[in-house]
Amino acid sequence: MEDQRGAQQRERELVLSEYGTWRITAEEGAPVVDEVRTLETLLRLKAEQLHSPDPGVWTEALATDLLTEVVPRTVVQPREQVMDLVPTLTRFFAYLRETGRWHEDSMSVSAAPAMLGGLEFAALEAADDPTRRSYSTNILGYGMSLGVDLEDEQELAAYMHWYNSLGDEERVELGETGRLPEPLSPYDRLDALEHVRAEEPPEITWPWFLPEPHSSLDDLMTRDIEPRPQDCAENGFVRFTIALLELLEEDRRVTATGALGREDTAALLERSGICRPVRSMWDHPEVVGPWVALRDGGWIDVVGGRVRRENGPAPLVTVDDDPESFIEFAHAVLTAMLLGRDARGAEDGGFRGMPDTAAALMAACAEGGLQMPDPRTADATVPRDREEIERWMRVVRDLEDLVAVGALGRDGDRFIGSDALLMALVALLRERG
Repeated sequence: MEDQRGAQQRERELVLSEYGTWRITAEEGAPVVDEVRTLETLLRLKAEQLHSPDPGVWTEALATDLLTEVVPRTVVQPREQVMDLVPTLTRFFAYLRETGRWHEDSMSVSAAPAMLGGLEFAALEAADDPTRRSYSTNILGYGMSLGVDLEDEQELAAYMHWYNSLGDEERVELGETGRLPEPLSPYDRLDALEHVRAEEPPEITWPWFLPEPHSSLDDLMTRDIEPRPQDCAENGFVRFTIALLELLEEDRRVTATGALGREDTAALLERSGICRPVRSMWDHPEVVGPWVALRDGGWIDVVGGRVRRENGPAPLVTVDDDPESFIEFAHAVLTAMLLGRDARGAEDGGFRGMPDTAAALMAACAEGGLQMPDPRTADATVPRDREEIERWMRVVRDLEDLVAVGALGRDGDRFIGSDALLMALVALLRERG
């Protein structure tokens, strides 16, 4: 079941990535990020709530139930976002039609736009109807109407502190109607925030699964780290980055998702000694990691359906031609990779466990590497608290992702870093301040 859900999620991600490319190609200034975020929510709810995981299957009943029942019940959003649902879904239907993804079990593709147009008012009406919303959606929707930023943890905690301070009758009224015309104690943002800050838990402790550091962060930041050229050359991420840039000595075509095509991906893998079937570049982290970092750092540029190589902040040189410049190049690409992951959310390939992940990398780059305990097999002294185990899991996943892209080594349950990776980590920590 988990494998099936994972496959369905990957399919949604692939479709949304293709849609983003299709949309920006058709209209350069289109609000692609907002539209993809909306579609991700709609496709996920369609799969989870209506048991219809195929992004290309759309019947009139599915679209109606999704927009007038499921979304109002589960999604908290301002009215202007509700008004964007039908236009966004209409453009998505056009994408499905043009790319051949419109499923044969769907409604008539020619009738779909008119059907969606008829749902526009119904979706707005449903969003305004408190009886169609869940208890929690009504509560959060009222908070949004007060200007509460629901994505800000502290703002949300302050609002919920105020809600919990209401009397029983007011809480019930708010949960059932989404309205509270004359609360006995109106919401005071500053007062609620002050109460929340007073109740904040103590500072996060040192991760139980990491050894005590041998030196302080200040010592590390001032240390003169000098990786050897050969250490940089042996880093898997750096090697793949070089292979990718060498492949791009001539411009290459990219797919609708902004990736290398199958033949080029297969050639790159073969050049690096990996023989594996290729369906999409996005299935191969050892390629995706360098690809994303090189785009982030300006070494490659994707324009007009083609990818071309640029100089970047540190031009590619070989270790034999200029060892010192090669170290600069390796440092630049490793730093770009870490900075990119730190800037992205976990759902977009970013780090999950910061700042614990940075501490784990410091340990992994020390002599002997980092042996991570497993709470499922460790002795009784290991915390069994769920939050602490989840903390461990987030860091392990970050480390495994770095292993997958070749930046970090692994021997069993031991993660092995290098001075090259440590120098990039220091650059990241300086950037974080």
